[in-house]
Amino acid sequence: MRRLWTALSVGLFAVGGASLALTVYLWVGDWPQQSRELVDHLRSVARNTGAPPQPLLQNARERERVSLDGTWQAVIDPYARGELGGLAARALEPTSPSDLAEFSFANGLTLEVPGDWNTQDPRLVFYQGVVWYKRLFDWQPRVGERVFLHFGAANYRASIYLNGLLVGEHEGGFTPFNFDVSEGLHAGENLLVVMVDNRRGADDVPTPMTDWHNYGGLTREVSVLRVPEVFVRSWQIGLSADGSRIEGWVEPVGIEVGAAVELAVPELGIEESFAVGTDGRAVVSVEALPERWSPENPKLYDVELRAGGDRVRDRIGFRTIAVEGGEILLNGEPIFLRGISIHEERPLGGGRIHSEAQAATTLGWAQELGANFVRLAHYPHDEFMPRLADRMGLLVWEEIPVYWQIDFENPTTRLRAERQLGELIERDRNRASVILWSLANETPEGEARDAFLQALADLARAEDPTRLVTAALLTGTDALTGFLFWGYLPAVAGMDTTPWVFDVQDPLAEMVDVPALNEYFGWYYSGALAMLLPWSSHHMRRVMLDGMESIEIRTPLGKPLIVSEFGAGAKAGMHAPAGELAVYTEEYQALVYERQLAMLAKQPQLRGISPWILKDFRAPLRMYQGVQDYWNRKGLVSERGEKKLAFHVLRDRYIADWPH
Repeated sequence: MRRLWTALSVGLFAVGGASLALTVYLWVGDWPQQSRELVDHLRSVARNTGAPPQPLLQNARERERVSLDGTWQAVIDPYARGELGGLAARALEPTSPSDLAEFSFANGLTLEVPGDWNTQDPRLVFYQGVVWYKRLFDWQPRVGERVFLHFGAANYRASIYLNGLLVGEHEGGFTPFNFDVSEGLHAGENLLVVMVDNRRGADDVPTPMTDWHNYGGLTREVSVLRVPEVFVRSWQIGLSADGSRIEGWVEPVGIEVGAAVELAVPELGIEESFAVGTDGRAVVSVEALPERWSPENPKLYDVELRAGGDRVRDRIGFRTIAVEGGEILLNGEPIFLRGISIHEERPLGGGRIHSEAQAATTLGWAQELGANFVRLAHYPHDEFMPRLADRMGLLVWEEIPVYWQIDFENPTTRLRAERQLGELIERDRNRASVILWSLANETPEGEARDAFLQALADLARAEDPTRLVTAALLTGTDALTGFLFWGYLPAVAGMDTTPWVFDVQDPLAEMVDVPALNEYFGWYYSGALAMLLPWSSHHMRRVMLDGMESIEIRTPLGKPLIVSEFGAGAKAGMHAPAGELAVYTEEYQALVYERQLAMLAKQPQLRGISPWILKDFRAPLRMYQGVQDYWNRKGLVSERGEKKLAFHVLRDRYIADWPH
C-alpha cells in the first residue's frame, strides 16, 4: 500500500499536482527519503515567494569576489516543466539503475558562463524558452560578513535557487542584480541552479518582436561578493555644475545616523569625512579643481570611500554636461557629437559581448572612425563598455529597451521600464563618459505613451540630475508627404527643389533635454514613396538622393538635435557597376552616406549624429536569403570584421572636416 501511495504521489508531481501530492504524503506519513525531500522542498518554496533582488551593490567587479564563471551543466526545457516538484532546483539525480528519472543535468549539455546559449549549441540558435543552469562551488564562511550572489545580466527572466531554496527572481535581460545569500550558504559544497527564460510577452520590456537577436542565458558574469556587515552600497561622486567642487553622496549599509563616511582623492590631496544623515546618505562637498575629463583628455582619478571596515575604490572622471540654448556643453564649451550606433555583439560573428577584449575591439573601431561619441543601442550594454569609454575618451548614450509598440497603458509594463532604467542608472552613475540617458526608441505617439515616457523622464532626473535625457524619435508620414510635395513634384516639373522644413512635432521632443531623430532618407523612404506614386522604386530612389540636400530638420524650442540613426544596408563584398543604383551593394551604402552627410552638415540645430550602425548584427526579421541571411546589413563593418566602403566615407568626413 505504501508503494502505491508513493507512486500516486510522484505521478501527481509529474502533472503539476503538488498540493495533492503533499496531501497524499500527509495521509501515508512514511515516504522513502527522496519523496520526503521533495515535500520539504515544496514547503520551503511556499516560504520563499520569489522575492525581488536587494538594492544593487555598485562596482561589483572591484570588490572581493569569488567568480562562478566557467562551464555550467545545463538542460534545455522547451515546456518549462523542470520546476515541477522542485526536481530541477534540487538537481536530484538517479542513485541506482532502478530509479526512474525524466530530468538530469548529468551527461548532457554544458554552457559557458558568461555567454549566450544561441552561439554555443546548434539546437539553440533561434531558441526561445527555458534553459536550466547548474553549478557546484565550495564556500568557506567568515565571521562578521555579508555575502551577495551577483549577476551581471540574465536574459530575460531568471529564478535563482541556492541549495534547493528559491532565493529570488529577476526580470529584464540587460541589467545587473544581486541577492543577499548570507544565510543560505553552507560551509563546503553549495548547489546553485538558475532557470533562465528568454521569452517575452506583450507587456514586457522589450516586447517579443525586435530588430535584434534575442540572445538568451547568463550572458554576463556570475560571482559571490564578500562585504563587511557595515559596507558602502552606492555612491555618486562628480563635479558641481560650476566646476568648483567635488560633490555627491555616499550610501552605507549597517551604520547609524551621524557616523562618519570618508572620501579620499589622493592625487588632489583630498581626505575628508562626512556624517550620515537621517536619509541614510552622507552628503559630500569639497572644494577642488580637478583636471576636466574630455575626449581629448580622458583623465581619471582614484577615489576611495570608507565606512566602518569597508573600503571601496573607483576611477572617476570629473566633467560637466549641460544644454544651453541650442548647444550641448561639455565642461562649459560647445561640443559636436561625432558618433556611431552600436549593438552589443562580439566583433567577429554574433553573440553577446562578455569580455573586456571584445568591448575594446568594438570601441576601437569607433575611435578608428574618428568618433568621440557612441550610442549603445537599444538596451544596456555590458559594463565593460562605459568603463572602457571612460578610459578611451568616448562620450556615451545609454538606453533601455522601451522599443516600438510597448504596452504603454499597462502599469506593470511601466514598472518594468522604471526598474530597468533605475538599475542602469545605479550601475553607471559614476561613469564620466555617460552623458545621455535615453528613454525610448521609435515609439508611436499617443497620450498613454506620453504619460509613460514622462514618468521615465521624471525618474531619470530624480535619480541623476547631473546628466541629460534623450529619446530617439521616428520620422513618419509627415516626412514622406513633405518630400512628396516639396521635393518630388518640383523635380518632376523640371523646377529646382524647394527647401523642405521638417518640424519635429512629437510631444516627446519637448519632454527631453536633447531630442534625437531616426531617419532613413535614401533607404526605406524611397520604396515607401514608390508605393504612393506610379513610379518605380529605382526612380524614387534617384529623386530622393538628388533632393536630399533640400531637407531641413527643426526641433521645438530651439533645442539641440541629434540624428540618432541613418544609413543603408550593404553586404560586404557585394558591388554594383559604376553609376548603377543597386541596393545592398557597398557602393549604394557609401552613396547614401555621402548624401546624408552633405544634408546633415547644413542642419542649423544639429549637434550630433550616430549613424546606424557600426557592425552587422543578428536579426531574425532580416530574411532576404543570400543577402541578409538573418543579419541586419546596415553595419559599416561586416560580421567577419570587413570594413565596407561607407566606413571610409564616414571616417574621412569625421577626420577631415566634420565639426570638432
